[in-house]
Amino acid sequence: MAYMRIQIAGVSTLDEARQLVALGVDGLGFTVRLPSGVHDGLTEDKARAIIAQMPPLVSTVVITYVTDADEAVALCNHLGCNTLQLHAPVADGVMSAIKAALPCIRIIKSVNVTGAHSVAEALHAAREADALILDTYDPATGRHGATGKTHDWRLSREIVCACPKPVMLAGGLTPENVGAAIRAVQPWGVDVHTGIENPDGTRNREKLAAFIRAARGA
Repeated sequence: MAYMRIQIAGVSTLDEARQLVALGVDGLGFTVRLPSGVHDGLTEDKARAIIAQMPPLVSTVVITYVTDADEAVALCNHLGCNTLQLHAPVADGVMSAIKAALPCIRIIKSVNVTGAHSVAEALHAAREADALILDTYDPATGRHGATGKTHDWRLSREIVCACPKPVMLAGGLTPENVGAAIRAVQPWGVDVHTGIENPDGTRNREKLAAFIRAARGA
């Protein structure tokens, strides 16, 4: 049975990061330089301090909307992360330029699954990215992720089958539906943010544990 990688996005405190590592989470997502500004009080200096205390085999993933290669390189150097997740559209060559400057950085490119054209978009992004993350776009809010909404998993499955790079699934995943999502899409890993939160946006430890059980059990 293949190992199911689990990434938790929106990590904002050292205590939470340590709890997630103890629960066996593979990737910790730190959201910085977003269009909406600072998320959950996570400043870049605070993210840097948390990342510096993480075990070496845990993926410390900086999730950002930065589009300029030089800015991305400087951000990664400052934070000390080992993985960069780009959520905004970037020009051809940007990811290659980042990797040329930082050969040890792994790059995950977000692709919003909005229609059949998303398959071609994903395959194009995979030419430069080390992995993809398939997420949901919400036209009502303009959000490219953290929407709490799912998308067409049939298209996600098509991308997984066609893509030569690892593919993570995100978008509206919860403890209740992650098992079905994994069986339908068969991704390399899953990512969750809002699906393990309380109504006020705080983490729900019971939901988190249930999500991990369901994902690994699938």
